[in-house]
Amino acid sequence: MKKRVMAIVALIVVLVAASAVSIIYMKNKNDVGGKTAYIYRDNELLKTVRLSGVKNPYTFRIEYKDGDYNDICVEEGKIKISDASCPDKLCVHMGYISDSVMPITCLPNHLVIRISNDGEESPSLDGVVY
Repeated sequence: MKKRVMAIVALIVVLVAASAVSIIYMKNKNDVGGKTAYIYRDNELLKTVRLSGVKNPYTFRIEYKDGDYNDICVEEGKIKISDASCPDKLCVHMGYISDSVMPITCLPNHLVIRISNDGEESPSLDGVVY
């Protein structure tokens, strides 16, 4: 009976260790290549921002001819719209994004921010809704 309990405990320890190693490996694999944010307006690429290796957070403004603007905040591995001239500010409330699952969109200003892992093609837009 003791041998059977020891075998089960050993199996559990091996499975936990293998899980921990695989999680660490997958995290490092995603971080090695880095991330890049692509900022589009009306399906035109305005700016490319490297998100990996950002030592000090910074903010920059994208201004449009009609006086509208979006303030973009960049930190290590993530990006957000910190302020905008749009009336609803939904883009500001989206907060930071750090992966390609969901882009930030500012529909009144026709702005889209998408993230892509390096080594992938830059993301293409299927369309922008006005």
